[in-house]
Amino acid sequence: MKTAKTIFALALIVTTLTGSAFAQTNVASQQVSVNFSEIAVIAVHGNINLTINTATAGQHPEPATAATTYDVSTNGSNKKISAQLDTNMPKDLKLFATMAAPTSATSTGRKELKDKSVDLVTGITKVRGSGLALTYEAEAKINATPDNVIRTITYTITNN
Repeated sequence: MKTAKTIFALALIVTTLTGSAFAQTNVASQQVSVNFSEIAVIAVHGNINLTINTATAGQHPEPATAATTYDVSTNGSNKKISAQLDTNMPKDLKLFATMAAPTSATSTGRKELKDKSVDLVTGITKVRGSGLALTYEAEAKINATPDNVIRTITYTITNN
């Protein structure tokens, strides 16, 4: 009987120890790291075709205008939108752009585009805007050589 009690006691100890070793908990935890980077994106819409083909006698040709839209999103502070042509316009032909400003920012108004960066909107802080007005105007002096001029405009968001 003593042997049976000893075997029973050992079996009980082994079962208790084995059960604890394989026990699982109903709670788990895990650390997650989220890195939210600064975002500054811009998109312009459509292709623009400007045709200068009318004038009043004794005057320079009438300017040509076209309108489109742009979208902007940034979670940064004090940003600006600049524009730059890939190559300057030919002599006596000028291209201008005007961008409407998103909420709380400022448009710099109508600016001539050249191969050097020019600011079109300043003071952009934590904003998203879509369908914002973007207007182009081409002007030619009477001395401009008739031609089909194609230029690429690069828009950039940078710190103000």
